[in-house]
Amino acid sequence: MREQPHATGRSPRARLETASWFAVVKAYLECSKRYTQMLEHFDLTVAQYDVLRAIESLDTAAVPKLIAERLVVSRANITGVLRRLEERGLVRLTTHREDARSVVCTLTRRGRSLTARAHAAADRFVRAQLKPFDDQSLHQVEAWMRDMHEHLQTLDPEQLAKPNA
Repeated sequence: MREQPHATGRSPRARLETASWFAVVKAYLECSKRYTQMLEHFDLTVAQYDVLRAIESLDTAAVPKLIAERLVVSRANITGVLRRLEERGLVRLTTHREDARSVVCTLTRRGRSLTARAHAAADRFVRAQLKPFDDQSLHQVEAWMRDMHEHLQTLDPEQLAKPNA
């Protein structure tokens, strides 16, 4: 059975797809805004916090290339963030022992302390954000978002931009 178009010329399915898409986008934008505000309390941007966490987890292997790979960004983006963190005394950049063209990034004592406090706040943020949802709902959302992510990777935006796509 074919869907009947609404007075707007769009099918009920098309309207539902649009409403669902906007709901995901609005939730993401609100989450991002509030997360950014929470990190501002620590005088950190999301990018700076992500780099601090990557350095912490990579430990002695924290070189810009691996940090960029971990965060799925370009090395050029990481370099600027690292310089700002170094200027603030949160990160120390030292020449790599085996490759003088590279640097090893380590957290200073101040950087470790700030990262730990920001991480604790980020954990509280996530728990508070998801508090209204039971375990079953969280499993379902995780599965839907994983499926959506995998599907999005199959789409060709350039092809879809063409008429009659």
